[in-house]
Order: sequence, then C-alpha cells, then structure tokens
Amino acid sequence: MPLKPDPSGVGSHALPTYICLNRGQKSFSHLLNLLSEPQYDEFGFRIDSEDGVEASDWLRGDRAPQREDPQQRLRWQAHLEFTHNHTVGDLTWDLISPILPRSDRLRSLVLAGIPHSMRPQLWMRLSGALQKKRTSDISYREIIKNSSNDDTTAAKQIEKDLLRTMPTNACFSTLSSVGVPRLRRVLRGLAWLYPDIGVVDIRVLLRIWDLLFYEGSIVLFQVTLGMLKIKEEELVSSENSASIFNTLSDLPSQLEDGAVVLGEAVRLAGAFSQDTLDAQRHKHLAYILAEQTQLNSNTTHTLNTGLNKVVRRQSLRRKSTLSSLLFGEDEAEALKAKNIKQTELVAALREAITRTAEHFHCLDPDHCSTDLTPDYSMESHQRDHESFLVVSQNRRRRAKALLDFERHDDDELGFRKNDIITIVSQKDEHCWVGELNGLRGWFPAKFVEILDERSKEYSLAGDDSVTEAVTDLVRGTLCPALKAIFQHGLKKPSILGGPCHPWLFIEEAASREVERDFNSVYSRLVLCKTYRLDEDGKVLTPEELLYRAVQSVNMSHDSAHAQMDVKFRSLICVGLNEQVLHLWLEVLCSSISAVEKWYQPWSFLRSPGWVQIKCELRVLSKFSFSLSQDCELPAKKEEKEQRPLKEGVQDMLVKHHLFSWDIDG
Repeated sequence: MPLKPDPSGVGSHALPTYICLNRGQKSFSHLLNLLSEPQYDEFGFRIDSEDGVEASDWLRGDRAPQREDPQQRLRWQAHLEFTHNHTVGDLTWDLISPILPRSDRLRSLVLAGIPHSMRPQLWMRLSGALQKKRTSDISYREIIKNSSNDDTTAAKQIEKDLLRTMPTNACFSTLSSVGVPRLRRVLRGLAWLYPDIGVVDIRVLLRIWDLLFYEGSIVLFQVTLGMLKIKEEELVSSENSASIFNTLSDLPSQLEDGAVVLGEAVRLAGAFSQDTLDAQRHKHLAYILAEQTQLNSNTTHTLNTGLNKVVRRQSLRRKSTLSSLLFGEDEAEALKAKNIKQTELVAALREAITRTAEHFHCLDPDHCSTDLTPDYSMESHQRDHESFLVVSQNRRRRAKALLDFERHDDDELGFRKNDIITIVSQKDEHCWVGELNGLRGWFPAKFVEILDERSKEYSLAGDDSVTEAVTDLVRGTLCPALKAIFQHGLKKPSILGGPCHPWLFIEEAASREVERDFNSVYSRLVLCKTYRLDEDGKVLTPEELLYRAVQSVNMSHDSAHAQMDVKFRSLICVGLNEQVLHLWLEVLCSSISAVEKWYQPWSFLRSPGWVQIKCELRVLSKFSFSLSQDCELPAKKEEKEQRPLKEGVQDMLVKHHLFSWDIDG
C-alpha cells in the first residue's frame, strides 16, 4: 500500500507513486533509515562518504533536505487564484488553463522557485506539455502498446541501460525497484515515437529546470554565463589549458546554491542584447577567419620573423571632423583593417545565402538535395554563360492565378488564387484555355500571370506574393550584406554634400558596358519589348539585362521618389528572378574605368576577392525566385488598379456570350 513520505525527510521529494513500502512499515523514511549504510537524500539518491560529505553530517550541512517554503507556496496559490479562478468555489488543477499566460509576476515567481509539490502540474503547463498531451493524435496507452516489442534493437539496448540510468536512486537501483518498469515503458515509448533520437539522462538543479520550462533553451546560455562569472577569478588565474579544463569540469559540482547562480545569470543576461551578441559574434568570427587565412598563406619563416621583436603601440593623432569630411579617412587605417573587414563581409554574405537556401529546403521538397557548396574552379566561370543560355525544352507554359475565379458553366475553368494553371491556348486576347487538376476550360486572361520558366521551374518558396518570408530574407538580410560589399572602399566625394552610393556606380557601369554598341542594344531592347521575344528564350545578354533592369528600376522608382537604397534592393530582386546576379557582379567588376573611378585601390571590387563573391552568389542561381520589383513602393489606389481589370473582364464576358468558340482551339 503506497504511503506518503515525511514532508522533510529522506525520500520526501520522490513521487508518491514510487514509494512502495513493505507491509508493516510506517513511512518511506523509516524504511530507509533501517539501512545503516548508505543513507539517501530527499530525492531517493544514495549519499556516500566518498562524495566528500559524511552521512552523519548530511542532515546538518548545506545539503540538508530541501524544505518547501510555505510562504512561497502561498504566493503561487494566490497568483493562480487571481489569474485563473473566475468562479465561486475552490480552485483545482482541472480549472487552470494548460498554458499559463506570461507575465512579469509569473517570471519573478519562477525565479524564486516552484514549490516541489506543485512542480508536476506547473512544469506541464510552463513547458506546454499539457497542451500537447491534450491535442495529441496518439495517447500514451497507444504508445506503450506499440512499443511493447521486446525483440527490437532499441528495446535490448534499453534493457542494458535500465540499471545504469540512476543506479544510486532507491527507486531504480535493482530490477525489482518500483521505478524500473515505469522507466522501461517511458524509454521504449520514446524510442518508438522518436526513432532518430537517443535517450539521454540529464541532471541539473531543479531551480534551473523551473526557469528552463518557462523561458526555453536560452536559460542554458544564461546559466552558463552565470557559472563562468562566479568562477571568473579562478579561470583567469589558471596557468594552462589543463587547469582551465579541470576548473570547467568541476564547475557544476562546486555550485550548490541555485539562487546565486540564477541571480548572476539574470544580472548578466540583462546586459546583453541581440544586437550586441550579433556584433560580437561577427567581430570574433572575422578575427578567427582572418587569422586562419594568414596562417594558411604565410610560410613558417614569415610567422617566426617577428617573435623576438618588441612591438610598441603607435600613438597616432586623430584627424578632425572637418578634415575627415573634406579629405576622407586615412588610407593607412583602411589598409590596416582590410583583411579583417573583407573576411567579415564574406562571412555575412555567406550567412545570408545559407539562410535563403535553408528557406527553400524547408518549403520546397524539390530543393532539399540542392548542393550549396560554391564552385571556385576556373572551369565554373566558363560554364556560367553556357548555363545562362540553357532554356527548358518544355514548351507548355504555365500561369499563376492572381484572383479567385468561380466556375459557373461546364466550359469554364475555376481556380483559387495562387493556383498554377497549365496554358493550353492563348489564341484569344481576353480568354485563354487551360488545365488544372485534370479539368480543362476557359478563364479570363487578366486573372492570371504568366510564369517565367525558361530555365527554371516555378517555386512557391521564392514567390514573395505567396511566401512573405522570402521578402525579409532577400531585402532584409541578403541585400544589406551585398550593399556592405559594394560600399567597401567606395570613394567619398571631394565636395561636401556630394552623393556617394553604390547605385551611382551601378548606373554608370551598366551604361558603359552597352555604350560601345548602343544602337544595336537599343534595337534589341525595343524588339524584345514590342514582340516579347524573351518570353520563350534568352535573347538578351547579361549586360543588356542589367542595363534594362537599371532603366526599369529608375523609371518606376523615380516617380515614387524612392531612395537609392530601395533601388539597389529592387535591382537585386530582378537579378535573382533572372538568375544572373553572379553574372551582373562580373559585368560590374569588369568595367575597369568605372571601378577605378568609384573605388579605392584596397576596396573589395578592385581586388581579386570579387571572384569569390561571384562564386558565392552563383549558389543562388540554383533557386527559382519570383520577387516583386516594386515591393517597397507606395501602394497605388485600388480604384486605379481595379478599373482596367474590371473593364477587361467585362469585354471578355461580352465576347464570350456573343460568339461560340471551341475550347480545344
């Protein structure tokens, strides 16, 4: 018959269901006290004198059984009554929501510690486990039934580890212990439910667990900082790496006061912000990469030449603000930090590209196996233009629905917004014929948008009208990283107030690349626009595409008085749509006269480093983007947008009802 333990004695914090007493015993504490050696703590763990604490001193020392603070329990009860009890009567756990609303009061209570008797219920709510339990598609009973097979590899391994999980605990020390069957069921259930995840046992202070369930894994980082801060003097005074390693290894066992650790962790966490962490992370990453680059490039002789020299810090007079504005910064300072700055820029760009690629991996199964490793070989540059000219052999075009179109007649094709429709016939200007889900019918041509699938297959993950996250990744992460590269070493104007922006360089370089044969280029651009020659193939070169994109962005953005930053981001979006961003960088950097005019000799675009940037950007050409060029421009009035569409649809409907035509046209 299960009995409750003494509230502050041995085994008092063990779960009541684990306390299975022999017949005739009065309490779990009395049962354990019958054993002269060893003794057990309030959680049922054995205390040996080898741990540095004599069994007789345990009840009097710092490791005495933790007693529940009645005042703290009353504070928790008052908080739960105030926030959850909206009816007359006693408050029970069944009346408390499975998710506790976050508040400063709740956080302060968690920091002060959860009464141990309330932990089973509060941990379930703080971690969200109770909500998951209630909404789960499978019950615990079904999991146990499905995982009851003894012949599986996981079951055999679990059987070996049962007594090694908590060998010093009274509930798990022998095969006949009351906790072993329960542990076996839990581990087998986990192994069956999550076949790719191993079973790991973890010991941390219960106070840290309280906060972990409330705030998440960030608590682990904060507590680690607090532990290191407490032992800061000992770590700083360590003479070698072995001493530091030993200090870190012994650190958890030396910290017995959870309140001190949490207090230090909270104090340090308040001094950090996400911007500070990101800045420090990029800074030290750049130093590490620059150091590795130097170690790989320099010879042993070069590394050892300055070891015996005494280096003295040079005290340089700082230039006045007026001098900096008139003449710019000292080139010596820029040269000094060139390697570190360039490495930092590459690291930021690589991170932005990786995040964009991971976005496609998560949302588009077709891109799960896309290789993200840049190709730095010389042959890759020769293949760039060949890959650019490759056009898909699939001649059947597709379109994306811009609006919902409800089907009323048998010969109509109904669809929802963002559906992908296969175009069968475009003979009529207003009414097209298409297929969707095995059905064929006509629909208004203005209700769809033709997809550019000349050398790529449309992906919802790259369409900013469907997936808004790609806009934040491109315009908020990738574009700032590219702008930092274009701004590196950009010459400042000699006249106060003169404009200085990468967009001005891009405009000039794009114009210079086509001015040698401007008449021919202009004729090709006009023909492409008039007869839509580039809808089925790639007629324009990367240089001509760049010139057309710059002119298009200027035309649309100047009318909205957009800044040059917005123009730069819009041009990047066009380059991603056309899969030529890496080729555009080559075009810009190959315009020697423009580069020398706008950039310092130590800048990124005038160094061979731009080739590495091109190889990094080439990875993005493997993904299909459909980004809006005018995303950041002010929205037009709805009336101006809707009137032409409505008029066109009305013309189409009149034509449809007046004339009889064949769908299969």
